[in-house]
Amino acid sequence: MECLGATAFVTDPGFQNTRHPPELSGRALREALAPSLLEKSYHGRRAPDGIGEVWVEESKANAVGDTVVCGSTRRPLPLCLELRNHSPTGFAWGYGGSGPAQLALALLMDAIGNEELALTHYQDFKREHVSNWGERWSITAREIRAFVAQRQNGSGP
Repeated sequence: MECLGATAFVTDPGFQNTRHPPELSGRALREALAPSLLEKSYHGRRAPDGIGEVWVEESKANAVGDTVVCGSTRRPLPLCLELRNHSPTGFAWGYGGSGPAQLALALLMDAIGNEELALTHYQDFKREHVSNWGERWSITAREIRAFVAQRQNGSGP
């Protein structure tokens, strides 16, 4: 994630500290980033044994004085079994079954935070995206929200 400001500090030990030239400062910097800039992305990879791992990466930048503090976290994506229990054993992708349905539902729920919209659109999302993914994949929350917005506006396939 690119951060504006005098210095960016990364709080996650998996990332290296970086310094950026001061492009904005003071009030302009606070206005540009207030209250915060949050980027969320989703990632999956299948290990050689066939077991899949799915996680969420959240990068956040906050203005603190004349400095931008950047941090990143990584967490597992919840299964969301309380909404629909397609696959209690976990997520899958690359085909159109129950594991991909559970993944599609969990992705939509995490990205948009609305149960009704997630339940309405997750099967289409599974068919158009999740069922086509290979060994490794990534998608942003912004892309997921755009997919749902297109469906809500009636401009989807």
